Parts: sequence; structure tokens; C-alpha cells
Amino acid sequence: MDAPVYRHAEGRATLFGLNFPTDFFVVVVTSYLWLLLLPPAASVVASASTHLAMALLNQGRPPQYWPHRLEFHLRRRLFGGLLSAAARSRAPQFPYGRYRSTGEAVRRA
Repeated sequence: MDAPVYRHAEGRATLFGLNFPTDFFVVVVTSYLWLLLLPPAASVVASASTHLAMALLNQGRPPQYWPHRLEFHLRRRLFGGLLSAAARSRAPQFPYGRYRSTGEAVRRA
């Protein structure tokens, strides 16, 4: 059903062309750091370039793309390629059920 009420249901929440709240606050925090580290004119240029770089990195990407990508690569690196929660778990497997979902025999302890 294409009701006019739902036309913005899948729209992105943006503020000054950045995804809100994550990308916007990244630019605000880095702009504050530029202001602390550089003279005023240089900090304005650095802040504008940070905003432009963030907007270009996000162009054509879904919301929250970069945090999810970073999380994916960190999890893959830290847990040796085991990406699912079941594979990363240190809890013992249930000994009386199927050990794998592919239909292997029951695991004997």
C-alpha cells in the first residue's frame, strides 16, 4: 500500500547533509579538536574539509554503513573469522542434540 503517510518511512535523518546522529557528531567532535589544535582560520578550513570528506564517504551508502563495517572487520579480526554469536561462544555445546545443523551424527562426550 502506497499511502502518503509512509513516504518518509525509509528516508534518512540528515542534518547539514550528514547522517544524524553518528556522522554529525563525528564532524562536531573533530571540528572541536581542530579548533583546539589549529589557529581559527585553519580550523575552519579543516572543519569544512572534514564535513566534505564525511559527506563524500557516505554518498550512496545506507545509514550506519561505516560503523557496521568497522564492527564487522573488528569482530572478524578479534575472533579469528568466527562471526556468529554461536561460533564465538565459549559455552559448551548441548551434548544430546545435533552438534551441527547440517545433520551430522550426535556428538558423544
